[in-house]
Amino acid sequence: MYADVFPSRLKKAREYNGLTQLDVSKAIKVNRSTYTNYEAGRSEPNMEILALLSRLFDVSADWLIGLTSDSGLNSMTQVIQEREREKILKKLEKEAELNRRVWG
Repeated sequence: MYADVFPSRLKKAREYNGLTQLDVSKAIKVNRSTYTNYEAGRSEPNMEILALLSRLFDVSADWLIGLTSDSGLNSMTQVIQEREREKILKKLEKEAELNRRVWG
């Protein structure tokens, strides 16, 4: 079960967080190729790296390795939505400032 589930859940968690493989490899201090092998199912992380991944993605290690179906991805979705709202608000604020400068 672990070998089938872990790579896909790892990738899913990374993508939900909007990170690249390089971003993750830097965060957990492994070579990019090492991390890529985790997502491809060619190798498995040790417990220390599993814990780092769990904390980085804010999901349980149990979910990552397939012991539970409760991931906390809904909370990650909320975080991503909040980030998008913040980006939109900043853009609107910049546009409003530009309009004030142009139109007085």
